[in-house]
Amino acid sequence: MERLTPAEEKVMLKLWKLEKSTVKEIVELYSNPKPAYNTVSTIVRILERKKFIKHRPVGRGYVYLPKISREQYRDYLANYVLANYFDGDRKEIMSFYNSNLTLSDVL
Repeated sequence: MERLTPAEEKVMLKLWKLEKSTVKEIVELYSNPKPAYNTVSTIVRILERKKFIKHRPVGRGYVYLPKISREQYRDYLANYVLANYFDGDRKEIMSFYNSNLTLSDVL
């Protein structure tokens, strides 16, 4: 698995929320100004090439479905941060997040 770009991550978060979707439905979840349909369609094709999503033909178009769950990607990302920013030291990452939490983070 590899890390997603910020644009890819936004599309995946919307697809995870919808569970299955057309490109048009993904675009509709964006706030204004919405990205162009072709932009989202390109990102969807990239995500499919990276094996994050799959498609099913429906009528003249496609419905897209996640191949990995949000939780699987979250776990991968957490392990990536642990390995690359904390040298795999779980105590260090816990200390970092405990010492950097403020009351506004909790509320």
